[in-house]
Amino acid sequence: MPTKQSPEKLASGLTLRALVLSLIFIWIGNYWIKHSGLISHAVQIGESVPPIPAVAALIFMVAINPLLRRFVKFLSLSQGEIIVVYSMVAISVSMSSIGMVRYFLPVLTAPFYYATPENEYSLFNQYLPNWFVVTDKQAILYSYEGVGSSGTVPWGVWVLPLGLWTLMFIALFWTMLCLVVIFRRQWVDQERLVFPVARFGLEMAREAPQQSLIAPFFKNPYMWVGFGLAFFYNLLNILHAFDSSIPSPGKNFNLGILFTERPWSAMRPISFQFRPAIFGLAYLMPLDVNFSVWFLYFVLKIEAVVTSALGYNLPGFPYVHDQSSGAFLALAIAFFWIGKGQIRDVVAKAFGSQEVDDSNEPLPYRVAFFGAIGGVAFICVWCMAAGMSIGTVLMFFGLILGFALVYTKIRAEAGAPMIWLFPYGEHKRMMLNAFGPKAFIHKGSLQNLSVFANLTFLSRGYFPAFMAYQLESIKLGDDVKMNRRVMPFVIMLALVVGLAGGYWMHLDAFYEYGSNILEGGDGIRGGTRGASLIRQEYNILKSYLVSKNSPNYLRTGAVGFGFAFTTLLAILRRSFLQFPLHPLGFAMVTAYGDPLWGAFFAAWMFKLLITRFGGIGLYRKLIPGFLGVALGHFFTAGILWGILGTMGNEIFRGYGVWFG
Repeated sequence: MPTKQSPEKLASGLTLRALVLSLIFIWIGNYWIKHSGLISHAVQIGESVPPIPAVAALIFMVAINPLLRRFVKFLSLSQGEIIVVYSMVAISVSMSSIGMVRYFLPVLTAPFYYATPENEYSLFNQYLPNWFVVTDKQAILYSYEGVGSSGTVPWGVWVLPLGLWTLMFIALFWTMLCLVVIFRRQWVDQERLVFPVARFGLEMAREAPQQSLIAPFFKNPYMWVGFGLAFFYNLLNILHAFDSSIPSPGKNFNLGILFTERPWSAMRPISFQFRPAIFGLAYLMPLDVNFSVWFLYFVLKIEAVVTSALGYNLPGFPYVHDQSSGAFLALAIAFFWIGKGQIRDVVAKAFGSQEVDDSNEPLPYRVAFFGAIGGVAFICVWCMAAGMSIGTVLMFFGLILGFALVYTKIRAEAGAPMIWLFPYGEHKRMMLNAFGPKAFIHKGSLQNLSVFANLTFLSRGYFPAFMAYQLESIKLGDDVKMNRRVMPFVIMLALVVGLAGGYWMHLDAFYEYGSNILEGGDGIRGGTRGASLIRQEYNILKSYLVSKNSPNYLRTGAVGFGFAFTTLLAILRRSFLQFPLHPLGFAMVTAYGDPLWGAFFAAWMFKLLITRFGGIGLYRKLIPGFLGVALGHFFTAGILWGILGTMGNEIFRGYGVWFG
């Protein structure tokens, strides 16, 4: 049954005070990301889930709100306001991190800055429309080589392309939001998914009793035990960065040294990575998901060993990321099939049915249905105006939205705090492997492929994460009894503000320092990670001129295997209630298994022992302890180390923290 909300008891949360506070925290977050991640390149505080600036904002609000409520009551924040601020900051500052704006901005300049007679980039950049890129040569040059602190951003040459690209981004995010609304009732009300990441924020945000100055979560002794363990672990690593003679646990334990002889050497690389945040939140995940991830990880390793023993030494085998693409594709189709009843209701309501009640949904179903269609239509028109074919656009964005839907379900059901937990970069590669590059060359023109190459950042960046944040924000609003119709406005506003903040923060740094020396660049035509991606794509384009451009049947076969195996797991799960392997586990481990399996194995073992010997009561009692482990890692490696990292000293790269 759908969850009913009583209108007279609902709060808005969207107040002028909440908006002003959100903008302040977003500005601080952008400044912080600029110095810790872009300039000093010590801590990527924007790629954690949730982002470190959002966690810091939440801690600040929860700490100061009881004081305000007691001494300056009219300034105290409601739970709804706290959730609005937290959600806006989480979404907005993510846009400024490495996986979005930092991947996007080089699209407007790199095809021209890196062009030389030798690499022949001019064969491809000639197809890019003027509105699609920055055309001022001096503005491009200065963005890579800098003009010093006295220089200002030449906004005049950036306004048109940024404005038109922003319209496309808004259409994409709006389409994602419409899909979230369409699937919300199925996942939240019917399947009752656990939302571990949202649960983390909610537990911290719970109101303190009227006479208490400390929120319940921060009074729990188990929370402080977990927090202390993560704090001590990171403290040793931080001290080691300053003085290498101080012993530290490091960030992983390399198991590859145990496998040096063939065929066992095919197990490498393999390491047990210390990921406190994943371990802490994995405790809230279903046991079968935990088990599936670490068990299937070793199944894939054994698969590589057996292949090596048989004498097959295929580069890249067993094509794990291709298998993940097949798994995500199968799950996307499965979600539409499983939710066909809900989708039928949405369509019926969109065409005027009075039997379906959507009064409690974040958007009316008619708006969600036609909004999704309108968003896709706008994207198609925009890309076709840039020079892409309709078939390429529909296929590419269909995969992006489908994979984003699966990633969102993973975050809602499994909650792994990994922003790259999807087959990143595979959307385009999957298409080219299946049909061959020549299928995208029309009448001898490279225009379709040239524009397509400049859209690769949508596949390589972490755009799927924004759909997950949208659903989690709506769920958080439900948990504090907010009006569901408020959160879509908050979400879209946060995305626009995040884009604007990301543009300002990056371009300001580019023109002051030069992007060639940012993000760890050496100053000699280095550039950010996004610039490297564009160069890679243009080099691949050049290879198409001399290669046979035929499909890659091995990698396409791996996609097919991933699709078939995931479908088989889903069928077995529905046929046998006690079947231990979960299809989401296979999708996760093939997408990004190396940093996951160790934390999932440890969480599975602890949870199994706790529930076996202490029952569900002990399991619930210890939840704050495991959330404390996640918070301790976010606080020490993110907030504390992130603040120190803004100093820009080379020493802070001695303990580089990458949350994603």
